[in-house]
Amino acid sequence: MDNDARLEGNIKKYYLFEAFNSLAFFFPVIVLFWQSKGLNMTQIFTLQSIYAIGALILELPTGGFADYFGKKISLIFGSLFFSIGLFWYGLSSHFWQFAIGELTIAAGMAFISGADRAFIHQTLKSLGKDKDFNKTEGGVRALSQIFQALGNIGGGFIGSVSLGLTLIATGISTFIALIVGFSFSNTENELPREEKTNYLRIIKESVQIVKSNSKVLWLTLYFATINSLVFAAYWFPQPYFQMLKVPIVYFGFIFASFSLFSAYCSKFLTYKIDLWLKDKAFVVIGLLAIFSMFILGAFPSIFVIPLFSIFSMIVVVNQTLISGKTLTLIPPERAATILSFQSLVRRLIYALFIPFLGMISDRFGIRIALQFNALILGLLLMILFAFKRFNQTKAG
Repeated sequence: MDNDARLEGNIKKYYLFEAFNSLAFFFPVIVLFWQSKGLNMTQIFTLQSIYAIGALILELPTGGFADYFGKKISLIFGSLFFSIGLFWYGLSSHFWQFAIGELTIAAGMAFISGADRAFIHQTLKSLGKDKDFNKTEGGVRALSQIFQALGNIGGGFIGSVSLGLTLIATGISTFIALIVGFSFSNTENELPREEKTNYLRIIKESVQIVKSNSKVLWLTLYFATINSLVFAAYWFPQPYFQMLKVPIVYFGFIFASFSLFSAYCSKFLTYKIDLWLKDKAFVVIGLLAIFSMFILGAFPSIFVIPLFSIFSMIVVVNQTLISGKTLTLIPPERAATILSFQSLVRRLIYALFIPFLGMISDRFGIRIALQFNALILGLLLMILFAFKRFNQTKAG
């Protein structure tokens, strides 16, 4: 087999690699799994904070590993850590055991994050098809959403038998991705990793640019606020469904519908929202998030469950809109740096806020926690929009 044929095979294998890493059977029942092991919402949300901080810290050494040893090796290690972490998680029963699992899975994410996109770009460039990157990556993300939906459906059925088995099943899926990773062919071109690995340089350069451009500063703060607080609400649907006595077997179908709705909005509505609403899109997104959280908390019913799908849609659409706006305001050679910095701020806010939200949930219940989240989001957005208006008035 000639080299071009092997590299063409990389593209097909890349689809499979990402798809099997997206087949998460545990997601629709993971909160129930934690609760079955005696964890409260404070401990559950603390685990998510540990994961976020771990992913943030581990990005540095794993990025250097991918640059030095190659993207293929990094992808293999990523799937390996995913599999070990998931098998460990499925067999664990205590908080600190889960914390180890979170850090192991965070390491897997860090090894794969950025290295996957760089690897497929290297492959396409070796074939002289680097202009097909967006088309290829778009197709991969669509397939990943489909596999995620399938994983949700399967997870509902598996979880009705054994909650821990959903993690083991996901570990088997990532192990298949590991096997696919071993079959990748090496590429000829070594390209710079998309995501920067020097955190000190990221912070230094980004802060300087952000401080000098009030529009970029506002977009950064808005993105970090919306996406961190809305993503925090991802962990409420399962106890919410349980409160309404929804059978576990249906959890997977409900979460699958959320994934498919998010994929549809991302592909077909994002550009329309930007075209029709322009800057008002940020007001609409904020109000939609606040309204959905408040209604879910104030009027619990099976009829308002579809509002949970709004959260995943907002996270995906808002990131696309913010990235698009930001890229028009910054130098192209600093694009990756600024976007990385926006993600850094989002992760920090999420890691700091989510344990506090867990304590509210434990003390007052998930209904109050959802309304509290809506209140905090509303107050922060009021401050952000007042700040934006002040800067516009000052500039005028």
